[in-house]
Amino acid sequence: MEWRECNERKSYRRVPAPRHHRLLMKMEFVHLPTKSSPDMQRRQFWLGAFIVVCLTLAAHVNGLWGQFLQWDDGSHLTQDPTIRALTLANLRLIFTTFIAKLYIPLTLVSFAVDYQIWGRDPFGYHLINLLFHLANTMLVLVFVRQILTQVWRPSSAESVARPESVNLPLQAAILTAVIFGVHPLRVESVAWVTERKDMLFAFFFLSGLIAYARWATTSRLASYWCSLGLFMAAILSKPTAITFPFVLLLLDKFVYHRRRLPEKIPFFVGSFLIGILTVAAQASGPGETVVPTTVIPIWSRVGLIGYCSLFYVRKFFWPFHLTAIYPTFDEMNWQLPQGAAWLLALVVVCGTIFMLRRLVPLLLPCWLFYLITLSPTIGLIPAGIHVVADRFSYLPLIGLALPVSVGLVSCGRRVWAMAVIVVGVIGLVLLANTRTAVWRNTETLFGSVLEEYPKSYPALVNMTVWYTSVGRTDEAIAIGQRAVAAAPEGLIGRRNLARALIKVHRYHEAVVVLRPAIEHGINDFRTWEDLHECFVALGDDKNARVVQEQMAKTVTASLPTQ
Repeated sequence: MEWRECNERKSYRRVPAPRHHRLLMKMEFVHLPTKSSPDMQRRQFWLGAFIVVCLTLAAHVNGLWGQFLQWDDGSHLTQDPTIRALTLANLRLIFTTFIAKLYIPLTLVSFAVDYQIWGRDPFGYHLINLLFHLANTMLVLVFVRQILTQVWRPSSAESVARPESVNLPLQAAILTAVIFGVHPLRVESVAWVTERKDMLFAFFFLSGLIAYARWATTSRLASYWCSLGLFMAAILSKPTAITFPFVLLLLDKFVYHRRRLPEKIPFFVGSFLIGILTVAAQASGPGETVVPTTVIPIWSRVGLIGYCSLFYVRKFFWPFHLTAIYPTFDEMNWQLPQGAAWLLALVVVCGTIFMLRRLVPLLLPCWLFYLITLSPTIGLIPAGIHVVADRFSYLPLIGLALPVSVGLVSCGRRVWAMAVIVVGVIGLVLLANTRTAVWRNTETLFGSVLEEYPKSYPALVNMTVWYTSVGRTDEAIAIGQRAVAAAPEGLIGRRNLARALIKVHRYHEAVVVLRPAIEHGINDFRTWEDLHECFVALGDDKNARVVQEQMAKTVTASLPTQ
């Protein structure tokens, strides 16, 4: 029933209320003078924020004692001379050159600031990562509350029958922030120092969306310029932020109901320029980062769109068997029927959500947010060995957590809904805490990968390097032999095994390991260098001279032409 106030005597009378209330339909909003007062809402907000911070800390605090990993931490941190001093020369290099085939100048500046404070102590770097994640979790709380308050308009009947419904936007925002903060898929981005770029780009991305919300609702020009500046900071932290203007269009369509395309032009220009720089960065230096169509054909890429999109949905609802390295495309052994099946599955999911757009209006914009923010890593233009990775879902996960949170909160105080929330959150915290321990050091990280995928070539290669570097050569040789067996044509696996053998003076075996690479016409300077060291140690002067000539030819061929 709906209560309406009489004008003179301030009494109330009952009138029939609508029978059906659809989720997040636009309804007339009526302010109540009691439990929904601003002071009460403010206290509830800060209480919710405190709970969010405590749960997020419980999930990730173990990561503070992690070490630097022999997996990109070298190229980004420990072996990067540009971050060791905040000089004008180093800043110029940071903003004008590519590091590890990436253009992420603000992320490198943050590392440079860290280096001045913490030096080579990994604790400080992990602490800053965790603080940024806590900040991002709070930004999710603010952002989700903003948009839900904009679209959640309960009728006066629902407000009287269910007084707590007035606070549903805040409650749903708190639960969304909790899921975002503690979900095990977050661990890779928080516990891996190299993924500071995830923390930093999401911080500016979410801050930019909050500033844009103020611009859309108040038309204050300062909010617009603030949003644009934060967007520029986001794309200078990680190129994935190029999706920002598309998210703005999404918000305009479903939340603010406005059409202002000209104001988006600067955002699209920034995305285009960073996109060009990213392509240039990927093409720079030795090696091939962007996977060519000869390795992953077009039909497979189309299928990967379905696979990658639905992969994180499955991991969101079933966060088990997470790992730092999932099977590469070669290891997946894809055939045409598999690609078509995954694409069809995505079409079915998208079609179902579209058909439910009137019954459950929240699903479609959340699903579109998920797809838009995931699109740079969705598989159409694969880069590197990773088809999927937990870190790719850092920002897109909001699009999955929000409808789940609204659905659970909308069930009110039903016992089963409260039980699902409490048990689910506690379970996520425990799983994230356990997952964080895996990222403690290089051995625990790649050891966990090999537990899930014993023939993971990247994990075997990295474990060989790790064991060799710490002097555990017997284990390095054993793992290196597994790497060669897993990928007989893999040059890196053979070269790492040879280095382990050379370290214990087993030169004959090292030559046997490297010979197939030479016979296949691989012209790699480091391989020739290892062979030269072996032949010199064996006293084989003839082969040593031949190899030395090949080394000289390799160096000459690598010199730029005039």
